[in-house]
Amino acid sequence: MAASSPAAPASKRAPQMRGFAVICGVVALIVLLIGGYAGHWAWTGFSDNDTLWDWLQLLLLPIAIATLPIWVRHGRFMDPRVRIGLGVGLLVFGAIVLLGYLMPWKWTGFTGNTLWDWLGLILLPFVIATIRFWSELRPRIAGRHVVVATVSATVLVALVVIGYVRPWKWTGFTGNTLWDWIQLVAVPLLFPLVIMPASLNLISTGLEDRRRAEEGPEEGDAAPAAVAQAPPPAPGAPAGRMGIAAIALAASLALVIGGVAGALAFGDNGSSSSSTQASTPAAATPCTAAKAQTVAADNELTVVQSGNTFYACGKGAAKPLSLGAAGAASAFAVAGGRVAYAARTCAAGDTDCSTLIKLTRLSDGHVFAPQRFKGGTAVAKIVATKSGGMAVMTRDPDQLWALDKQGPRRIASGNGLDPDSLAYAGGTVYWRSNGQAQAADLGPCAIC
Repeated sequence: MAASSPAAPASKRAPQMRGFAVICGVVALIVLLIGGYAGHWAWTGFSDNDTLWDWLQLLLLPIAIATLPIWVRHGRFMDPRVRIGLGVGLLVFGAIVLLGYLMPWKWTGFTGNTLWDWLGLILLPFVIATIRFWSELRPRIAGRHVVVATVSATVLVALVVIGYVRPWKWTGFTGNTLWDWIQLVAVPLLFPLVIMPASLNLISTGLEDRRRAEEGPEEGDAAPAAVAQAPPPAPGAPAGRMGIAAIALAASLALVIGGVAGALAFGDNGSSSSSTQASTPAAATPCTAAKAQTVAADNELTVVQSGNTFYACGKGAAKPLSLGAAGAASAFAVAGGRVAYAARTCAAGDTDCSTLIKLTRLSDGHVFAPQRFKGGTAVAKIVATKSGGMAVMTRDPDQLWALDKQGPRRIASGNGLDPDSLAYAGGTVYWRSNGQAQAADLGPCAIC
């Protein structure tokens, strides 16, 4: 008893230390959140990630890894109150998603994110969190599960086809190539489900037999006579497994080789001659097309009109970012790796129109707090700061708005406003009204 007494205080101190560490971590997080969002501490990066969508991208994977395995493996034995709570939480989240698009709620950040973006957000965390339990779920798969999976796959395939053919912009499929689909599907599904198991099966075929032939049976292995009397394996079973593995490996290799061959053969405007690849420019993109017209540019990004569509192009983007069609998108301004522009939308019959001011980050297409002008308001010109502030001059009515950390505010109005005079320099926006020069302060964006 005397020997065990010193351990008792230590065992009591351990929970206290953990509790103290948790409290310190929570306090530090609160301080960082307040400083990042309210104090605009640039080094935290919080002000660039200010929506629920940004936090989902950060937290969905660890949340899925922590909760989904318990639900998948032990869902039948969970406390009913816990299951009800999780179900209610999912319903509330679904309602937030729906209202985030319909209202729209700026703080959700859902506006502008398509079905493609949701697939990329959800697919990988779901697979990583649950894949090790899939073999355990096979005996529990019933006919209704197969029907639901078949219907879901059919609907998804139909959406993909229509998303490309029609196209439906909300699907986000238009513009995504085979390479993009490989990135979306191959990593979370094809590799863990097909390629890796088939490869391991093929590589390990005969390893145990050859080990026993060289090293002899280990202690505990069956005697040779017993092995000889054992029933032989079903004919064709190993060959069938090897055949499946070989087919899977051949398909993956063909996909890789085909992609390389396609890039070499057609990545240079259809020319398959390797002797001309060094001197011939790469395949044209909307940003480099011969007839593309530059409408706004700085040293980081460029906005061009290619055909009937405007695109943002720059070093920080993996591919051109479509901004909208001519007639719907206008008044472009670029600064700080972002593009500000006006996007006009109308309901059926052009009876309910509005103009949305968007500030879009080129690197990932994230839209910061769009501002909406309802009715027939047209945007004549926009100027933007590198820190995300904007000045917007409108027509019908003639007004000048400042969109910065102070919130949207009207700083001038009247028929004498001159859109061509609108300019920004050194924290100040300048314009002319009835020929008179005027100025006002323009601060950084409140949330970016």
